[in-house]
Amino acid sequence: MNVQDFILPMGDAQRVLIGSSGKLGPVDFARGLLAIVAVNIVFSILVLVPGLGMIFGLLGLLVALASIYAWVCIFSKRFHDAGKSGWMTLAAIGAAIVISIILNLVLNPIFGVDMSSLASMQTMGAGMVFKNILSTIIVNGALGFYMFRLPSQ
Repeated sequence: MNVQDFILPMGDAQRVLIGSSGKLGPVDFARGLLAIVAVNIVFSILVLVPGLGMIFGLLGLLVALASIYAWVCIFSKRFHDAGKSGWMTLAAIGAAIVISIILNLVLNPIFGVDMSSLASMQTMGAGMVFKNILSTIIVNGALGFYMFRLPSQ
């Protein structure tokens, strides 16, 4: 396998990312997850652009909502491919939330993110953005690795 195997072709994007029925093999799952994570990382970084951060922040919110839908779809299809119920995606969501909370407790002090006041949470500083990117990569990497290793039926 090489890096090109994990790049989602544009022709497959709709089949992989939209709809929760059907099955999705490990490689297509990995392609979809990498595409979702990459798009979210790009929009996280664009928030830091001076003068345009608010626009990219609002646009990023819409992208995040679409990404959540695509994330649920690819996980549901991968569970179907492994012979399990698509409802197991709820367990993956729960695991993502738990891992994210633990990571945020660990990473906030490292990146200097102060979550103690509302005023500090309203500004997206570089520390918070990069902490969110690292958290996204770790959470999706851990869950993606588990899902990739599920045997297909």
